Amino acid sequence: MKSRKRCAGICSHRTFVLISLVWMLLISACGAPNPVAAPSEPPTTAPTTAPTTAPTTAPTAPPPTAAPTTVPTALPPTPVPTAAPTIAPTTAPVVTSDPITGAPALARGALQRRPIVVMIDNHPSSYPQSGLDKAAIVFEALAEFGLTRFMAVYAPGITPAAASIGPVRSARLYFVQWATEFRGLYVHAGGAPQALEALQQTTSLVDVDALFRDRSIYFTRISQRAAPHNLYTDSATLERALRDLAPEPFADPNIGFLFKTDAPPDARPPSKRIEYFFIYREDPAGWTYDPTTNSYLRLRRGRPAIDAVTGQQLRAKNVVVMEVPEAPIPGDDKGRIEQKVIGSGRARVFFDGVEREVTWRKDSPEGRLMFLDASGNEVAFNPGQIWIVALPSLENLTVS
Repeated sequence: MKSRKRCAGICSHRTFVLISLVWMLLISACGAPNPVAAPSEPPTTAPTTAPTTAPTTAPTAPPPTAAPTTVPTALPPTPVPTAAPTIAPTTAPVVTSDPITGAPALARGALQRRPIVVMIDNHPSSYPQSGLDKAAIVFEALAEFGLTRFMAVYAPGITPAAASIGPVRSARLYFVQWATEFRGLYVHAGGAPQALEALQQTTSLVDVDALFRDRSIYFTRISQRAAPHNLYTDSATLERALRDLAPEPFADPNIGFLFKTDAPPDARPPSKRIEYFFIYREDPAGWTYDPTTNSYLRLRRGRPAIDAVTGQQLRAKNVVVMEVPEAPIPGDDKGRIEQKVIGSGRARVFFDGVEREVTWRKDSPEGRLMFLDASGNEVAFNPGQIWIVALPSLENLTVS
């Protein structure tokens, strides 16, 4: 028992000695000053280096300053927004009117608003009409019983304002087919069933029918004439209809014709006379060429055709005579006719006092009516009004 107790005491003493030696070695190895410096270095070094370097470098580094500086500087000088408006106004309206007479011309690409297409009466009780002199284009074609009708095309911003337009009359299918390519307001008072059906089916035209209650506000009946030859409108009212019924922006670079400059005075021939009839030879219409103004003066049964407002003789810078086959509509109780205006055929164009043989072509109601020369090139007209006549036969045309 004594030896065991002695051994335990010795072991405890040795253990104490070993622990003491290890502790002393640790103290001597680590050193006394370092425990003070160790906690003070990280706060001194880390905050001093990291905050000083990061904030100083980040604000002055090139990427953050280069990106905002480069993008705003590059965008404002971009020329696209300023170049487009500058080019369009200076090129499109160059040939929108005749420099001699001031007559309007519907040049291709010049339209900035929807055109306005109006059906105008040509019954003897409607003469003289109003507003034909202000139109850019006039179509003249048979209605029925040898009577003809006009379709006048006005271009807001290009054609001058007309104080009176009329008398307004009814639609026919072939007039609607001609009108469709202009994608404008189609102004009329009723019409043949085929025409009204075509107007319901197309989205290219805005139908302004005087017989519709909500459209009748754009028309007036005058007391000086008997119905149905007393229905009138005017440019200001039709432009209001345009704002009411088709206010959306509009532009179509394909609408209109090509134009050139007039022939110089010394290249113009002496006066000539153009005359034609539709069904009855004793009911002719025509034109006399005036080399001074390089235009054609309108005749009705051999006498000057005048505008009711101005009292001046109607004149056009260009006259086109198309050959368009026509035939009665089977079973039509009003004796209406149909004309094949979709397709192609013979035509004559007159400008600069000269007659030219051409071909007319229109592939669809929406397609452009074109007049092509012998080489297949589209005819360029003189600036001013174009008057287009649709005859059943070119044999009804004489030039003297």
